[in-house]
Amino acid sequence: MKKNDLVKLRGKKLSEIEDLLKNKKLEFIKAKTNLKAKREKNLKKAKILSHEVSQILTIIRERELSESESTKTNNIKEESAETKD
Repeated sequence: MKKNDLVKLRGKKLSEIEDLLKNKKLEFIKAKTNLKAKREKNLKKAKILSHEVSQILTIIRERELSESESTKTNNIKEESAETKD
């Protein structure tokens, strides 16, 4: 994926990203099968798809970490407000 595609992907909703991930995984499986059956002309297609799947998984993980970090900071702020009272 190009950088612009990754930037656009980061702006999408999580459900859209997960749908794209499912599609890429299916493409990867088909490409791998076609490669083994010697029906695939592009020998790098499976490698490229594998890389794209990894990039999408990384974006999903980044989002999970940022959400957990924001909940932690909110909990800390709430606890500090309670102790001040």
